[in-house]
Amino acid sequence: MKKEIASALVATSIALNSAPAIAEFIKVEVPNSQPETRTDLPAESNYSQEVTPGSRVYMLQTPDQEAILVDFSKAIGFTPDKNLIVSPLKTKKLGQESAKITRDFQKYLNTSRNGYEPLAGYTDGTNDYNQYQDHQSGPQIPAYSWMVHTGLTVDMPGIGRVDGGPGRAVVVLILNRTDKVYRFPTNSVTVEAGFQGWGRLWDGSAKETVEVEKRLANHYLTRLGEGVPETGFIGQTDQGERNADSATVITVERTQWGKNEDGTSRYQFQLLRAETVPAIKK
Repeated sequence: MKKEIASALVATSIALNSAPAIAEFIKVEVPNSQPETRTDLPAESNYSQEVTPGSRVYMLQTPDQEAILVDFSKAIGFTPDKNLIVSPLKTKKLGQESAKITRDFQKYLNTSRNGYEPLAGYTDGTNDYNQYQDHQSGPQIPAYSWMVHTGLTVDMPGIGRVDGGPGRAVVVLILNRTDKVYRFPTNSVTVEAGFQGWGRLWDGSAKETVEVEKRLANHYLTRLGEGVPETGFIGQTDQGERNADSATVITVERTQWGKNEDGTSRYQFQLLRAETVPAIKK
């Protein structure tokens, strides 16, 4: 199986300039042969497996459950969940605006700007998130809302695990475009050295989703890059006041896509962005 998939990767690789945050993906036919046994992750693991050890290429699915190969070589420390879906939306490049613009949440996200009406509101946030109970929790994402976790490690079922390092932070951003509250199972989420924030999405259409994803990511890249002592955004990557030099940013949308076999609505985590980028400094 490994050889056949590798051949498909070489033969049908497609670079997607319109989606720089997910470097490339390849639609493949999955062979009917039995899957090979892998030993680098536990058999019961919910993480996806690299198609070839060390390749950073993983097999995921489109919203219509077609197999695709995704190259995560530009997302340092990220291992996707085996059930993660790749979104059809195309993200915008991060870091094109200065910290002077991106650091102020209300001006950047909750007021009219550059042809957009207000995109997102801020409800609340929690510093030192998950400092108790083995760093585990079961957060819930309100309907029509966003939620972000930053820190040194974030592990979420349905999305995957992201590990930072010295000078490299983690940002996991979820955009819930549905009218349903999403509840993670009890103690299923692990966050170390973290911050949690959340708020409303004012418009869940595709155009606004792409814009608010970019701005929320830029805002928290600025928080991690500059540091905000009074709200806890310092020292998360063990560099003290220097704060983060870079961050691995994973963003997903929670959306409804088609129906299940029993006729009920199908809800999915769909991956929008997976890349390591410089933090935004002053």
